[in-house]
Amino acid sequence: MHVIRETWMLDTIFPARLIRAFGGSCNSMLDSIHRTELANTAVKLWHGVTGSLQRIGDSANHVYSFIESGETRYLRLISSYDRTKQQVEAELDFIAYLNRGGVSAMLPLSSATGRLIEELPLANGLLFACVFEAAKGERFSYDPATSNKEHFRLRGRTLGQLHALSKGYAPSGSFRRFAWDEDKLLLDINGFLPKSEKIVRREYDVLKERLKDYPKSSQMYGLIHGDFGETNYRYQDAQLNIFDFDDCCYHWFAYDLAITIYPHGWRREGLQLLDWLLEGYSENMQLDVKLADITMFCQWRLLYMFLVYARKWGFENLSEQQAEWFARKRENIARGYEWSA
Repeated sequence: MHVIRETWMLDTIFPARLIRAFGGSCNSMLDSIHRTELANTAVKLWHGVTGSLQRIGDSANHVYSFIESGETRYLRLISSYDRTKQQVEAELDFIAYLNRGGVSAMLPLSSATGRLIEELPLANGLLFACVFEAAKGERFSYDPATSNKEHFRLRGRTLGQLHALSKGYAPSGSFRRFAWDEDKLLLDINGFLPKSEKIVRREYDVLKERLKDYPKSSQMYGLIHGDFGETNYRYQDAQLNIFDFDDCCYHWFAYDLAITIYPHGWRREGLQLLDWLLEGYSENMQLDVKLADITMFCQWRLLYMFLVYARKWGFENLSEQQAEWFARKRENIARGYEWSA
């Protein structure tokens, strides 16, 4: 895959009023009307069907589905405030590398001008638009009444294959993906996490210092998916079709394992699920990882997700549900990540 780097400022088709409207970070600048106009402008660059646009969700970026040539495509818009163009190029390069290695990672598609990344100008930056093919298959839904052994083994095999390939990955250009402690979320923490969040800040500082001293060999550290949860793959024909690599970064491979198991640790069968996950993983990747390591990275995931929603929601004018969510997470963080007895 060749990532084209030229800048194309859409002076003729991008309305000036939108350029003025979207100054600032992506999360704060996109109201629903202007966001839809902007997405429709981007979809035209991939010859999408007018009127087929549907918003899927937004967090650090904004995702939409649309139809092109009878196929469902996914548009992602991300602000230059959150990612540099070089970081996006590195993400797409990694996806293509994994796909060549046999991982079913959903590929980006070129626009009408042959670019994988289109730049949309804003008053104080850019939006980077990418379009991806759709992942075919079914979304996994956990059913405690049935055996989930084969699914978690498959999940482990898929991660093991991804990490084994990652060990041999070198970027094909001058771009580079960020390391875990270069994550914009962590760099900006003082801008959105109040000093009154003493428990979260204390646990965050302690664990971050611990990770700085954690071993970092090529056998245990490399480019990971970064969000390998059930929303980011589909199951089809005994394989997982993976997408959403926006959080991929240089991290410990054990963290990817923690991400995928941590929502299930509270279950009575949580440790059994972890065993099945590691059984599958070991078929493609050898990793000396102990339960204490996985638990530590599950705690880091708890903290990370608290920060994600602290930046997304803030702490003023919270709904009752949001306030309860923060309260539960504070308790979990203070207690430390626990497996069901």
